[in-house]
Amino acid sequence: MISALPKAIILRPSVMFGPDDAFLSTLAGLTRLPVIPLFGKGNTRLQPVHVMDVARAIGRLLGNDPPERRLFELGGPDIIRYREAIELVMRELSRERPLLPVPFPLWQLLALLVAPLPSPPLTRDQVALMAHDNVASDAVGTFDDLGILPRSCGTACRYA
Repeated sequence: MISALPKAIILRPSVMFGPDDAFLSTLAGLTRLPVIPLFGKGNTRLQPVHVMDVARAIGRLLGNDPPERRLFELGGPDIIRYREAIELVMRELSRERPLLPVPFPLWQLLALLVAPLPSPPLTRDQVALMAHDNVASDAVGTFDDLGILPRSCGTACRYA
């Protein structure tokens, strides 16, 4: 794809968090359940990135002196497992709930069953994304190449 559009810059941020996001807000909503279902055993690795850090990266890339790199994967400074993200949100909200591992085939079946709904609460694409780690690679451009120090989810997600 880069060879077809040699001047294009591609950004692939990890799961993003920020005010009214779809990540931490969803996790906060799950903590209202009596038991919180996990994708698999909750071991999928995530590298949450703050939306404002991604915006800062876009600003740098659109500036007068863009870097040579054309592909960037943007992740925050922390790599955490999905289970740890839920535990972090529960701690911030002073809630304790048991965590229930749910096998991925069951999630896939559930996504298939709710797909006909007007706004399904779960999609097959979401299940597919949670089946694989979502962390930035060192082989492409990162925040380091842009001179940006991204904020940690551990200190920046206290609003959830």
